[in-house]
Amino acid sequence: MIHSFYVENFLSIKDRQAISFATTADKTVRDLVAVEVKPNVYINKLGIFYGANASGKSNILFALEALFSLLYVTYYDKDKSVAQYMPFALSADEPTSMGVVFYKDGVKYNYEITYCRTHIISEKFEYCRSRSDAEFYTREYIGVDKQPKVTFGGTLKLSAKTKNTIVDNTFNNHTVLSTLAKVSLNDDASTMIDLYNWVKTKVHNVNGDYLERSMIIEINKVCGDSLKKQFYLNLLNKADFNITNISIVDSTNELPSQIVEQIRSSSMSDDEKFSILNDVSFTNHSDSGDFEVKSNFQSDGTKRFTELMDYLYDLVRENHIYFFDELGNRMHYDLMVYYIALMLHNSDQSQLFFTTHNILLLEEDFIRRDMVYLVEKDKSSAVSSYTRVSDMGLHKNLSLYNAYKIGRLGAKPDLGSPYLDNVNEC
Repeated sequence: MIHSFYVENFLSIKDRQAISFATTADKTVRDLVAVEVKPNVYINKLGIFYGANASGKSNILFALEALFSLLYVTYYDKDKSVAQYMPFALSADEPTSMGVVFYKDGVKYNYEITYCRTHIISEKFEYCRSRSDAEFYTREYIGVDKQPKVTFGGTLKLSAKTKNTIVDNTFNNHTVLSTLAKVSLNDDASTMIDLYNWVKTKVHNVNGDYLERSMIIEINKVCGDSLKKQFYLNLLNKADFNITNISIVDSTNELPSQIVEQIRSSSMSDDEKFSILNDVSFTNHSDSGDFEVKSNFQSDGTKRFTELMDYLYDLVRENHIYFFDELGNRMHYDLMVYYIALMLHNSDQSQLFFTTHNILLLEEDFIRRDMVYLVEKDKSSAVSSYTRVSDMGLHKNLSLYNAYKIGRLGAKPDLGSPYLDNVNEC
């Protein structure tokens, strides 16, 4: 679970912005929405970001994605630029710095990195199994075409051979931990391997791990997993969609045979071909009988909820971390709240971070002020800043919903009058 995070010089973020996901001393609904990762250390399962359009809400999620991506994406070409280098436009020649504190299996990890377009400048990785922090590894940039200086902590108990293998394969443009993607190591490196696999499989990219998710491919996988399929059907039924079954149907009879043959013989991937030549069919129930509805004719809300169930399945069955830009997009408000409630009530140490414009959520009983963050972009500098509501000193009886709605908390569009002085000049 992510405890805290900071970032400097990334997208619309210029000055260092630090965010904590640890709870405050307030115990309100803490047993439901937070996890005690260590005695008296509680971390929220939710992080919710509000702000006007283009204020930088999404950028904090992309910064978190970038940091964890740096920890597992490696390069085989030493001359390749660091893909996660996306500095603020007016400080494009300055390095980016990030840091995160997170807990995995009761162990606290502290990671910091500074990098530029061409190379990693420095890394510091520490972990704490008992009372004091121990060095995981540190890394410093020495120069072009030179191996970085890497020092491993003694508590890792790595053999000289393992250390040399890691150092020899660590290029200046990727992190030390990501080197594990291209080497085979012995059991003495099990701690590093375990951490690498956790980052790669349990901390996900914004909106999932695929740039373009195919619902057809996903449902095809679901149909081959009876447990997961039942999970989908139970939730679709609870969401009152009258859906009793989902299946994959062949759509080749709806296309000209010549087109079908061209698709089958093309250089497209098997998944792409499958997505074009098949469709998802939803079996809908009514008192007059059952009927089939293909995905193209389903509502956007139903399809969005179906897409999100794959992530919910992860969140409630294992400990995952997901980031979503506009979680409630295309869904009814009650359905979004239901999705969040399912995650809170059924997950263990999973976390869900998301942006939203839906201020009704601020009225929900499970919302704590220490899980809500307000994002502002300065008009003169175009720089984003992030404030946790619990740090604003608001009276405990003040309605968060009302305060935000009337503009008392900021982080809203400054629209002014709806009247135009001269329509022809607009």
